Amino acid sequence: MCSEASKVLLAETWSEDVDPTGWWMSEKLDGVRAYWNGKNFYSRQGNLFHTPDFFKAALPKVPLDGEIWCGRGLFQKCVSIIKKQADKVVPDDYKLLTYLIFDAPSHGGKYEDRVKWLQANIPQDDDKCFATVVGTKKCEGVAQLKQCLADVNKAGGEGIMLRKPGSLYEHKRSTTLLKVKTFYDEEALIIGHKPSKSLVGMVGALQCELPNGKQFDVGSGLTMDQRRKAPKIGAVITFKFQELSNNGHPRFPVFLRVRTDLTWNDVLEAAKTKKPMSVIQKIIPSTKLSKQHSILFSVIPSRDISTGEKIVTSDDEDDDAPTTSSSSSAAATTTTTTKPSDTRKICQYGAKCYRTNADHFKQFQHPPSKTATKTTKTESKAKPVCSFGTKCYRTSSAHLAMYSHAEKGEAEEEILDTRDLIEPDEPASPTAIDAVLAKDKNKGLTFD
Repeated sequence: MCSEASKVLLAETWSEDVDPTGWWMSEKLDGVRAYWNGKNFYSRQGNLFHTPDFFKAALPKVPLDGEIWCGRGLFQKCVSIIKKQADKVVPDDYKLLTYLIFDAPSHGGKYEDRVKWLQANIPQDDDKCFATVVGTKKCEGVAQLKQCLADVNKAGGEGIMLRKPGSLYEHKRSTTLLKVKTFYDEEALIIGHKPSKSLVGMVGALQCELPNGKQFDVGSGLTMDQRRKAPKIGAVITFKFQELSNNGHPRFPVFLRVRTDLTWNDVLEAAKTKKPMSVIQKIIPSTKLSKQHSILFSVIPSRDISTGEKIVTSDDEDDDAPTTSSSSSAAATTTTTTKPSDTRKICQYGAKCYRTNADHFKQFQHPPSKTATKTTKTESKAKPVCSFGTKCYRTSSAHLAMYSHAEKGEAEEEILDTRDLIEPDEPASPTAIDAVLAKDKNKGLTFD
């Protein structure tokens, strides 16, 4: 048991009377909350997760707060892997998982300083490290927040988390951390009542049925009066929920109201023409996960199962390697410079930028950095061209060795130093001072 694991920072729910401008956004993860105490992983209840040694070998010897994650929509698969007892753990399963870190509980500094420390001390490019720091972006207002939420929902994610700028880590539920989710409203038929386990003579939950026949219980949202005198069996209710489980059952259902204006036949007829969310069959990702997904403001490397080597991929990358014809290779030129007609600012991360959202590419261009590997005509012929060209954000040696990064037949060379032209759109990378904190992991780490 680990008592500290039960004292992690927990979120309140965001409401529109809170202006999110200036707050830090990150994707809300559908993984399993995991507290790292410097030696082992623990659940929020303080129970030990029996993880293989290789999964935790590269982590620093200080407390970390994060989630063990398998991919969007794969929460149940993630749980099935990590809940196994020591004698039943399948080590290879952990090659599908990533420990996504979002805080350092014992650091003591402001949120921005804690993130810088994490970025300096989590070995992102190490094939032996199965952890990465969750990406963040400063919110520009409600409109951007809702757009990011829509993007996450469309990609199968769970929501957005908001961090108050300059906030300290609190070991309790706090208004400095807010969760933003989309809820769906639907109708269901009451088919039974479940008695409360703690309130004698009262209803604990309503047994309900969806238009597609799926049955579930809803207890949250009922008032004390409704628990004393529950809505009748056969009544239609409206409830809200966040998403469907892989079995098609509503997750986190909340009772809203009884619909006296609707009959169940009305609901069934309406479902024939306009299918409710609960009737639409959920697309379940393959259980044979070959690569992990990128999340908002982050790209999560997947791994070659046989070698364990990281392979940086994204949701929109082709599964098959792109091919090039000899004619396109022959058309390659020897240099690439910024096109005169391109008036976009230059992203501070250049060709190593990890962002995948369209708005970012509309505002910033991504020329290769001065240290980028030169690509000659001969190399262009030998390697297939990466589908992202000069906009590719991947930095792994395996990816660079496999693909050339010419754009529309143009081979890349060094370009002029453009650092003075750069206008950062996100927090800068850790400074040299921050990097001093990165010590030998075998000797442990301190925050001094």
